[in-house]
Amino acid sequence: MKKLAKGLFITWLILLVPWLYLAPISLMAIGTTRNANTIVWAIWTYPVAVLIAAIVRKWEPTIVLLPFLNIGALFLSGL
Repeated sequence: MKKLAKGLFITWLILLVPWLYLAPISLMAIGTTRNANTIVWAIWTYPVAVLIAAIVRKWEPTIVLLPFLNIGALFLSGL
């Protein structure tokens, strides 16, 4: 389980690179629709979820699943 958690955590870290591009662009969508606000929320809270996963994964390896909430919100919002 720890190897799987480590691999998934590295994947989340790699996905932070496109975040640097998407985060400023997502600000243009604030206030237009509920779906747009959900996208902005999911994008801007993604690094927080990765940081929480980085801190807590030493004690509870399954916490690396936390950033899936942000990914799920993106897909449910209609992105």
